[in-house]
Amino acid sequence: MRPIAMLVLMLALFTAADTRAQEVGAVAEMEGQAEVLRASAAGWTPLKPGDAVNLGDQVRTAAGSKLKLLFRDDSVVTLAPGSTLKIDQQVSGTAPVSSFSLLVGTIRALVTDRYGAAGAKFEVETPTAVAGVRGTGFITAYDEKSEETTVVGLFDTTGVRSKMDPTGVREVRVGPGQMTKVGRGSYPVRPSATPEGTLRSFTGSTEVRGGKPGGPGKGAKGGDPRLPKSAGQGALSPEGDVNQVVDQPGLEKKGGVKPPPPPVPGR
Repeated sequence: MRPIAMLVLMLALFTAADTRAQEVGAVAEMEGQAEVLRASAAGWTPLKPGDAVNLGDQVRTAAGSKLKLLFRDDSVVTLAPGSTLKIDQQVSGTAPVSSFSLLVGTIRALVTDRYGAAGAKFEVETPTAVAGVRGTGFITAYDEKSEETTVVGLFDTTGVRSKMDPTGVREVRVGPGQMTKVGRGSYPVRPSATPEGTLRSFTGSTEVRGGKPGGPGKGAKGGDPRLPKSAGQGALSPEGDVNQVVDQPGLEKKGGVKPPPPPVPGR
């Protein structure tokens, strides 16, 4: 084989391996329409169930649309309508590390117990706040008009700090069914019980019911387990949600999407 042809082949192989290494999750379910902006691309492209999501990608949902992402550590992130999220970091292992930037809109995160290990970290950053957890579930919303972040605890504890407090000196702890808000240039307000209407609104906007791209949600019931029954009442078992039973995301069932395996070191 000619030297130039060999070089081209090697570059292609290295590029393919690098692309696989950057794949950190996949589209599990969606209602309506969603798009992705790849780190190396100039424009947005449509997403469909089963599509990979990569490190550095931005994903966004159209008005009236929802998107559920399953990551290789089995954590689930669901975007509400009109939301944009960037995947900043995803490191698997015994002490996984994940970080996301919520640019606008609302997301629900369901984090596995792997994040309970020492050194593990799962954080969502908005323009005004950072919400961090270790094996829990929470909702984060950012309103760009009011420049305010709202964090709602679903179960266990969520730590919330202001962007102007990087060391977390004024961090607050949000329990199940509680919420806090962080405005621009402000510290988090003291956590309080989430009004039932607010909780219903947030959980409803981040529940995907197995819809197909471009159409209304139909099919298997989606949703995340262990949601608080009502504001301030604490967490339930996996059999409960706001008012009635909510199934596990069901991603391993027939027709579901499995997360991609972790990249093999050295490839």
